[in-house]
Amino acid sequence: MFAARHTPYVSGDDVIEDLSNDVNGTFYNPHREMVFGKRVGVNDVMPLTKRYNWTQNTVYTAYRDSTDLSDKAYYACVNASSSYHIFKCLDNNGNTPSTVTPNVSQTSPNDAFYSTSDGYVWKYMYTFDSTTFNKFATADYMPVRSNNEVSGNAVSGAIDVISVSYKGSHYNTYLSNTFNSTDLRVGGSATKYNIASDASSTSGFYVGSFIYIASGTGSGQGRRIVGYTVVGATKTIDIESAFAITPDITSVYQITPSVVITGDGSNAVARALVNTSSTNSIYQVEVIERGSGYTYATATVTGNTSGVQNNATLAITLGPKGGHGSNPEYELGARYLCFSVDFANTENGTIPITNKYRSVGIIKDPLFSNVTLTLGSVSGSFDVGEIVTQACTSAVGYVTDFTAGDLTLTNVAGVFNLANVVTGAGSSATGNVTALEINGDTKPFDTFDQRYRYTFTPVSGTFTQNESVYQTDPQLANAIFHSNTAGNVYLTHVKGVLNTSNTIIGTNSGAVGTLLYAYKPDLVVGSGEVIYMENENPITRSQTQKETIKIILKF
Repeated sequence: MFAARHTPYVSGDDVIEDLSNDVNGTFYNPHREMVFGKRVGVNDVMPLTKRYNWTQNTVYTAYRDSTDLSDKAYYACVNASSSYHIFKCLDNNGNTPSTVTPNVSQTSPNDAFYSTSDGYVWKYMYTFDSTTFNKFATADYMPVRSNNEVSGNAVSGAIDVISVSYKGSHYNTYLSNTFNSTDLRVGGSATKYNIASDASSTSGFYVGSFIYIASGTGSGQGRRIVGYTVVGATKTIDIESAFAITPDITSVYQITPSVVITGDGSNAVARALVNTSSTNSIYQVEVIERGSGYTYATATVTGNTSGVQNNATLAITLGPKGGHGSNPEYELGARYLCFSVDFANTENGTIPITNKYRSVGIIKDPLFSNVTLTLGSVSGSFDVGEIVTQACTSAVGYVTDFTAGDLTLTNVAGVFNLANVVTGAGSSATGNVTALEINGDTKPFDTFDQRYRYTFTPVSGTFTQNESVYQTDPQLANAIFHSNTAGNVYLTHVKGVLNTSNTIIGTNSGAVGTLLYAYKPDLVVGSGEVIYMENENPITRSQTQKETIKIILKF
């Protein structure tokens, strides 16, 4: 990430001019205008998606596999002060407002889904601590990442939601009670149970329906009813297979219509819930077992439908490939990438705090110039022009000088580490890096200063920021004054060769100074690829200031 253009816009400082797309404006001027920059680390880049904060009384769109969700709020970001939790909406209770905040403490990464008391069904996706979240988030976008536990528990082809498209009416096969305490399990059978006396007095009435243990011993289990007999006051159901945990008289059961699921997956189980306050319509389908492996499926309501006047219709929503939470970037439409870098005061004395900058951008794979490695345990002699490599980092550079254990390199790619060996490709010479300088300064490869630095002696007057300076010999050599410190002058936009031992003259101030020794910019001028750049209103640097630069790219 680089900062550039310390000179004012032609039309004034408060006007942002468009960047030129011509060859000069795109390829050459960015290098001339660069002032300083900072390496983008692995923790400085994050995919983003649109931000939808959870807000009470908002209707969130339920995830549906057949709906274009690109501009829909089908997930919500919950601000929990020290962290942010992201939930995907699987069901919105018939397009009603959400009134209960999703709470991460009430669910876990291995939960298939999580229901709140307002009828919403959510899937927990991931969490960010507030520091990391705010590093990348804006009012319109938020960061996205995977939660390994959530993705590890995702099930491909599971059925999480079956919605009711049409409620139907007169589904009369419903009952809720506890088991009859007398001879609960008929003759010790694992599949035959006596149920309460208020059950239907018609044999076969509940065949095809579903019995679910809602609470008490064995809660959460369900089985399809395959037989129902009435002998006097004794009413007995026969289920398709034994319960894993045998119910007892504390178990509260519910008998409802069954839901038959047909598709290419397996083991999905669901039941239909009846609204007994109206015309016994189907108001909801509860998924008991999600199953897996479904790429298509249909669902129908069954169980003594002889009295039904209007058949309910159901719609199955299949999760994304891999299951909900397996790939949040894809699932939440993360079509943006954020580069977020801080320029904090002087970054330990490696970037300037004087003057302003008006452009920021991203440069890919630039090369460092004038890098000096101080070597210990040297074996052999490095040759000028040969390639030097550091195997552990894959850093490389070209030798320009080797004197008294100091190895000077240019066109350096990668990052040389201290206390690791470098090797000459042609000479096979080796040495252990004990110190590192870039342009005479001890600093890492994490920042760069792209100004031309000259030691100089003032002759007369004071140079002013952003004025042009020139030499009368040669007449074509000129630059723009950025700033100066004791004994140093910093220039940009250098054209031609500014000769040392000659004076430079300020076009506005008339100041004069003699250049003594030249240090080229930290990066090889013209190296790398400027892949993004934009103009901004002027930003003034300060010793006590940190600027956070966020560049968001859409793809």
